[in-house]
Amino acid sequence: MRTLWLAWLLSLLLSLLLVRPAAAQDWEQVAAGMLQRPEFEALPLQIQPPRGQSRGGSPIEMQFQSGQCLLKLRTRGNPVAEWLLAQAQPEDRTLWMQAVLVHEIAHCWRWQQGQDPGLEQLATLMASPSARTDATVARQLGQEESFADVVALAWVAGAAPQRFEAILQAFLRLRSDPRLSTGPHDTRAALQRVQREGISTGRSVFVVASALLQAP
Repeated sequence: MRTLWLAWLLSLLLSLLLVRPAAAQDWEQVAAGMLQRPEFEALPLQIQPPRGQSRGGSPIEMQFQSGQCLLKLRTRGNPVAEWLLAQAQPEDRTLWMQAVLVHEIAHCWRWQQGQDPGLEQLATLMASPSARTDATVARQLGQEESFADVVALAWVAGAAPQRFEAILQAFLRLRSDPRLSTGPHDTRAALQRVQREGISTGRSVFVVASALLQAP
């Protein structure tokens, strides 16, 4: 009996140890799937998967290099990635990962438009250590973060309307937490506008977000 109990306990411990790495792997799998979706496949997107374990820092980030949008994933062993994932209920985890990735894809779309020369200037300025203290840069970055959050919610509204409210609440939890969402990343004003006014579907998610945020 003792041998059977020890064998069961060992099996349980092994299964628990395997759960956390699997979540990090899921980010890579979900990202690969999202980049193949028809609404995003025309964008110049590439994935840079994790290189070994990530101990902290932003788990998901979009960078612009040589005309390409580089989606950097630092999810393996990253406690911030675990915390980010925990903002959604277990049944919404895959949809939540997709929404977070759409947020990053929105940055790529905005940069590719080339309609606002300030965006390219912003990308250049952000490479400077002093840029983060510049009020103009912070204000424009805040606009970009709000746009990306609304794009993500517009995508959820079309892809899984029955889970829209749950994902909106996950974004509100994320943006209410000062550990990652201070300054330009505090997009609660935009999220609350979505909460009040709702969001339309049937058009490009980028167009929907632009129209909502530009409306008086």
